[in-house]
Amino acid sequence: MRLSCSLAAVVSLGLAASLASAAPAVPDRLKDVSKLTYCSGMDSPPLVSFDAAQKPTGLAIDLGMEIAKRLGDKQVSWRVTPFSGLVPALLASQCDLIVDQLFDKPERREVIDIVNYMYSSQSVVVPKGNPKNIQALDDLSGHKIAVLNGSTIKTLLDAENDKLAKAGKAPMKLVVYNTDTDAFQALRIGQVDAYGTTVETAGYYAAMAPDLFQEGVPAFGRILTGIGVRKDDQQLSAAVQQIIDDMRADGSYTALLAKWHVASDKLD
Repeated sequence: MRLSCSLAAVVSLGLAASLASAAPAVPDRLKDVSKLTYCSGMDSPPLVSFDAAQKPTGLAIDLGMEIAKRLGDKQVSWRVTPFSGLVPALLASQCDLIVDQLFDKPERREVIDIVNYMYSSQSVVVPKGNPKNIQALDDLSGHKIAVLNGSTIKTLLDAENDKLAKAGKAPMKLVVYNTDTDAFQALRIGQVDAYGTTVETAGYYAAMAPDLFQEGVPAFGRILTGIGVRKDDQQLSAAVQQIIDDMRADGSYTALLAKWHVASDKLD
């Protein structure tokens, strides 16, 4: 019995030490700070958006709140910024992190650090019934396609236009919008023939308005997606990475993606 008690005590102490070591180190500059500020476009559901009561909601919102909680139960302030202005705002120290659907691209890595939390893919949304019969990227030739300013899919479709030109086909006309809401409105009223966006946002709007929208071009361009951190904020980068690692280990990461119906986008 005495041996069993001693063994239990050792196991208990070992677990306590393990849990203590798992706690993320709060960056020095944040130890006396009660609030974190996050930059976000708030227009990429189901990751970041406002609900009917104008309250931030989405997978990345929940993740940002969990990060703040694990960094010492800090409050969170959201700085709404157009997507194309997120990196400049972070670099100008207008926020501590970019919490949005930020794709991990080499050009971004040159100026900021990115801590990945999921994968994303691209898609092309069309009106219900697909009246223009858009089923592949080649089918976009000669059509008006909405894209978000500063988005990855705009870059991909610019490259696709180069391929169309080399093949002697009419290029697509890219119509640039600042928000998903404006782009989907343009598609709804027929100002554009399709909208290039992420699979996650496409699925969200198709589910919200199944009589209006559907997928045209299936998912393509899978890419890592993460949280943006300034390069001179290495302690915060390390803390965010540890928090995501801990969430993957304790099951809360899997639960989070399942809650927002994007379990297939989980990190490998």
